[in-house]
Amino acid sequence: MIPAVSLPLPPPREVVTECQTLARYLTGMEPSAYILEKYHACSAGLQAMRGSSPTWFDNALMSLARRGSFGTALVDTYARWFAPRSLVRYKLTLLLAILENSPDSHVRVTAATTGDRWTLVRQLILVGLRETAALVVATIILGPLHACAALSRKPR
Repeated sequence: MIPAVSLPLPPPREVVTECQTLARYLTGMEPSAYILEKYHACSAGLQAMRGSSPTWFDNALMSLARRGSFGTALVDTYARWFAPRSLVRYKLTLLLAILENSPDSHVRVTAATTGDRWTLVRQLILVGLRETAALVVATIILGPLHACAALSRKPR
């Protein structure tokens, strides 16, 4: 008798969309099947690692992040400053680790930007201005939701 081989189930559509959106945000590339498989396998363990289930604010951040790179940029910028232990930050960190160690994308993630000094300075200034604008917009949009989430938590 031939032993049964269990094939891994394909990731749910929500996980695929999430991985594609976050990968495009982080690298500008579509994730390979390898990256999707690893992201799906590892993201299941995030809840156990965090030690708590996602809050409605975590779910709202993830919902906005799944909508595209603009939403992901707002959520990432806001969460970096005001919700560093949010689910979206854990998922971005997880995916970045997978991308950094993937044969398909490691060069894109680890390559240094090169050029003359003034080109690099100009790029740094533009990135700084873009991040500042994203933080202002994200604070206006997500700040009230975050305040409501903090007020709605039951005292321990």
